[in-house]
Order: sequence, then structure tokens, then C-alpha cells
Amino acid sequence: MGHYAKQLNKALLPLDSRAIITHIIERFPANAEFVIGVGYQQDQVRQYLGIAHPDRVIIYVEVDNYEGPGSGPGYSLSCCQSLLQQPFYFVSCDTLWDNELPSPANYNWLGVAPVPATETERYCNLRVDGGRVRELRDKERVNDKSFHAFVGLCYIHDHAIFWQALGSEVTIAGERQVSNGIRALISACEVKPFSVTWTDVGDFEKYKKAVLQFADFDFSKSDEFFYSVRGKIIKYFVDTNITDRRVAKASLNPDVFPPITDHVGGFYAYPYQPGETLYQYNSVDILQALLNWLETAVWKTVVVNEADMRRACRQFYQEKTLKRLEAYDRKYPAENQPMVINGQPVPPLQELLPQIPWAELERGVPRFIHGDLQFDNILYDKATASFKLLDWRQDFAGEVAFGDLYYDFAKLRGGIILNYDYIKRNLLGYAEEGGRAFFDFAQRYQTSTYLKILDQHVAKCGLDVDKVRLLVACIYLNMAPLHHYPFDKMLHALGRILLAEELERRKCVS
Repeated sequence: MGHYAKQLNKALLPLDSRAIITHIIERFPANAEFVIGVGYQQDQVRQYLGIAHPDRVIIYVEVDNYEGPGSGPGYSLSCCQSLLQQPFYFVSCDTLWDNELPSPANYNWLGVAPVPATETERYCNLRVDGGRVRELRDKERVNDKSFHAFVGLCYIHDHAIFWQALGSEVTIAGERQVSNGIRALISACEVKPFSVTWTDVGDFEKYKKAVLQFADFDFSKSDEFFYSVRGKIIKYFVDTNITDRRVAKASLNPDVFPPITDHVGGFYAYPYQPGETLYQYNSVDILQALLNWLETAVWKTVVVNEADMRRACRQFYQEKTLKRLEAYDRKYPAENQPMVINGQPVPPLQELLPQIPWAELERGVPRFIHGDLQFDNILYDKATASFKLLDWRQDFAGEVAFGDLYYDFAKLRGGIILNYDYIKRNLLGYAEEGGRAFFDFAQRYQTSTYLKILDQHVAKCGLDVDKVRLLVACIYLNMAPLHHYPFDKMLHALGRILLAEELERRKCVS
């Protein structure tokens, strides 16, 4: 599963805001009992299912060998044998299907789907003839169209025959396969094919392809995951410190965040919140109401030692920005970066970074802040005329209780310029050639009006509008290495051009 393999159990990868294993569980009746073999990252599986499906009957079986010699799906299933001494359904953790499941019957059936001959070597292949499965070829190249791939979904009626054969230590491609038991069923019993509309999410490329069936643009990150299950929102962070700090931060100002109902390991959850994000509204009155609400309900004054505030701002702005730019340079070496962006010559970052007034950015205004305050993270419930904040940043340079007010203003401005809901719809373009780059993205008609209102509010608070603009450029540069192409390149180009413009403006003023 590529970089996901180190971070998350495959069954927990999200697809259309639900974990793969949730898609599987919800295909079965509410009274179904599940036996789940767990091994790799098993705590994640237990924790997620405890939050997402607390009403389901689930028995966990720990698989002692899930990656060494003799491991494989056949061995994992055999570990569950004592609990399955009756007819049962079997589903692999990376199999999804659209069809309604047949009710339990007095025969065995195997889920099948056609695959190109060039891919048959990756699957267990079944020859179907006369409404029965007649032959099995596992991990072999097959050019006969009467063969279909076994999709990892089946109903085992004659379980005694199946278990006896599954106990064989014969390996295929170095693994104990389920095909050992299936082959015995084909030889001794009636086995019917069940044709399914199949989504295979068994490897990285297939999973990423499946993601784009539900989204125009892959906005995901490799170290955090989002789920929406039966009225409950679940977030998972690979770094459990992030989860702990998010929960702690929400407790400091509970009226502005959703109530946390679950917190275990890297997971936390809260009930689905009514309303729409501010991107769904087109109202200057709501924006003004938001700013007033933020002043009274969110941006609480926090007393912070000046030296501590400077340290936090220096770490968060200068040190973090330089580290993020190093990460971007590892993806795209700096010497290859375009020098002309949207027809405008732009100096390389090596020239721009020393011009940033880092000492000025260290003079922050300590407040309780959201930390990622853009319209996609702000809900407005029209029925109650109330706001809720989502996806708050867990800390500011390690500080949970406070951050820099300038940063919240900059995030607001950045999210008005660059509408992230439009980005998720793939309404952006990026191209580069011969040292030149061009990018474009969709904006709302109200953008200039919103920016004017925001700038007026910043000035009304006695803050420096130009400093907010400078931070917006830094925010885009910081975001770039965290995202996929072409959004990462567009963010970097946008950050560079805004940074160059802001530094030039400052020269002219001085």
C-alpha cells in the first residue's frame, strides 16, 4: 500500500469518508456476528471499530504470524477456525462489492469478476461452466475467458471439508492461501459462482484509483484520516500527540468546538454537526457576524511572557517554514523551479527568504486561536444563526493554550483567496515548461469584497494588514509539501509570487 503501509491498517483506509472495513460491515445485516483476524496494527482496528461500530458483535482473533514464512490469508483464516464451525461468509479486508449478498443457502458460492488476462497472475482464477465453478488456478497467467478472478468474498457451507483442506501447509507464492480450501470444495461439493460488481483496493494504485471514483481531487494526507460513520465524525492521526492535544484544546473552549465523545489512541470522534461550511454561503452579513463572534467567543486574551511569545512565533514561522521548504526541495529540487510565474519574473526563494522580516513576525499577539481558520473549517447553522469550528490546529509551536492572532487572520485571508472546496472539485490548473509556470484556480465573485471586509477588521483591531498578507504567502509555501501534484506545485508558485509582491511593496513603502 505504498507509504500508507507504515501508517495505517489497510482495512482502515478511507473511501468516500468511510473506512474500507465499514463498507464491508455495512453490507451485512445488523444482527450479523463478525470474527476478525487481526495482526498488523491491530490496535488501530480495535479502536476504530469500537468507535465506529460499537453496536456490532465482533470477536477478534489475534493472528500470530501475519508477515513471516507460512503466513498469508489462508493461515490468518485458519486462526479463526474454532469460532467458525458452521456455515459462514468470508471477506478479505480489501474487497468491496455493490451487489446485495445472497442469503445463507445449502450450497457454497464464490464471488467472481472478470479481469484482463494480463492481470490473472495476481489472482486466484476460477473456471465457470454451466452455473458451477469447475476449476481453480491460483497466481497463474490464464487466457481463457471462462476463468474469472475470485474477489475475496464467498459463502462456505461445507465448512468441514473446507477447514480440513485449509490446514494444508502447501504455499503458493510463499503464502498459505485460501485457495487450498476452495480447491477441495470444488472437487467434493457443488460450488456456484456469484458475479459481483467489484472494487479491488488491494494495492496502492488500485486504492488511489478507487478514491477518485468518489472525489474530483485527492486532498488526502498520509498521516491523518477522516471518517463519517452513522452520524459520527471520526479523525485519526498517526501521531497520537496530535490527537491528545486536539482533545485538550477543545476542552479549553468547549462552546466553539463539537463535543468530543470518543478518544482512544490516535482517534477522536464527535457527533455530526448541523449547518454548512462558510464556502456554501455568499453573505457579507454572515462574514461580519463571524468576525464579531470570533472576537467575543474564540479569540480570548491569554497572558504570555513576551520572550515565550517570541520563541513560539520564531519556531512556528521561521523554523517551520524553512523545514517545510526543505521538504518541498526534496520533492522538487530548487534549481529546477520556474523563474517566471504567470508571466511575471519571480526571484528564487534563496533570494526572497533572507528578505522576510522574521523579527517582525516574532512580535505576535497571544490569543486562544483556531489555528486553521479557513471557511471549510467553519460551520454556520442558519436555523440557529450559530457557528462551530472544525479541524482546529492542535498547537502553536507546541503551545496548546495560545497562538498568534495574526495567524488566524492570515488563515482566513488565505482561505478566501484560495477556495479549498473548489480545489477539492479539481477547479485548478498548473503547467510548467522551460523555466516558466502558469497556474489558475476558481474564485468566488465575493472574493474582493470579503478581503476588503477582513482587512478593515484587521485594521480595526489595531493590527498590521501587510503583516497578514506576508503570512498568507508563508502559509501557502508551508502547505505545498503536504499535498499532491498539481496542488503542491500551485501552492508553491502562488506562495512565491505573493511573497515577492509583498516584499517589493515593503521596499516601495520604506
